[in-house]
Amino acid sequence: MSLINWYPGHIAKAQNTLKEQLKLIDFVLELVDARLPQGSRFDVTNTLLGNKPRVLVFTKGDMADARRMNAWVAHYRKAGMAAVSLNAQTGQGLPGLKTLLQKQGEVVRARMVARGRLPRASRVMVVGLPNVGKSSLINKLVNKRRVKIGDKPGVTRNVSWIRLGSNLELMDTPGIIPPKLDDQDLALALAMIGAVSTEAYDPIVIVPEVITILNREAPHIMAAFPDQSLEGIARQRGAMGPGGAPDVERAARQFMYDLRTGALGKLTLDAPPVQFDALEEITDELDEVPLGIVADVPAEDVAE
Repeated sequence: MSLINWYPGHIAKAQNTLKEQLKLIDFVLELVDARLPQGSRFDVTNTLLGNKPRVLVFTKGDMADARRMNAWVAHYRKAGMAAVSLNAQTGQGLPGLKTLLQKQGEVVRARMVARGRLPRASRVMVVGLPNVGKSSLINKLVNKRRVKIGDKPGVTRNVSWIRLGSNLELMDTPGIIPPKLDDQDLALALAMIGAVSTEAYDPIVIVPEVITILNREAPHIMAAFPDQSLEGIARQRGAMGPGGAPDVERAARQFMYDLRTGALGKLTLDAPPVQFDALEEITDELDEVPLGIVADVPAEDVAE
């Protein structure tokens, strides 16, 4: 039985538009939710972007399990990808990202000169799943509130261009999501991080499934709930209805809201393929972004 299915029309339309816009793009900022580092990277995104050079940006770092998040960043770097983690709200990690953008832009401009063309501003597409923080990041990069932001998926509905200085142009895009969420475990994880609309599911139905996932991947969160039934959670959190009966619908909605916003604690739902013995080792290693792995841009791939 399908618990969650969500694919709004504006996203479907926008993804078709992105295919047409790619010929204008020099490279891509692919945003990944640090709470779902693997699951928030879709096959449809790789198919859409093809061989376009990209920088992988981990967002929502303040809401993620630091050890797991950093292990994933290290994993992607070892695989040869330019990857950086940041908190778009506080700006942590932003200097490293700006350095990556500058370095990648230099590669693009050098290729233009090699082809006998006058260098221009690099054109960068910002992509990622809904509510991953694309608009928040762009606002931080331009140091202004230029793009509408919100705490629910679907805020950005159209493609738009934002200029960053004289050497960089950013294309903000609506979220990318598969047209059909056949993998319901993935669909549940997307609901847990707020990447699908709350209207796409019944919280009373999915919360028991969510609790199972949390007990496996983030047991510290469920340790705060001795009685993990909806009735028990309602009683513990004071969600009571007429006559003192537990209001399970209210409790389920509040539970999902608090989970999405980080009020229940930090979590990263994907177990990393790389393990580290000490968090200090990871933090030290990731302080400096390894510019040597920034993707080179073949001359024929530089946009006109």
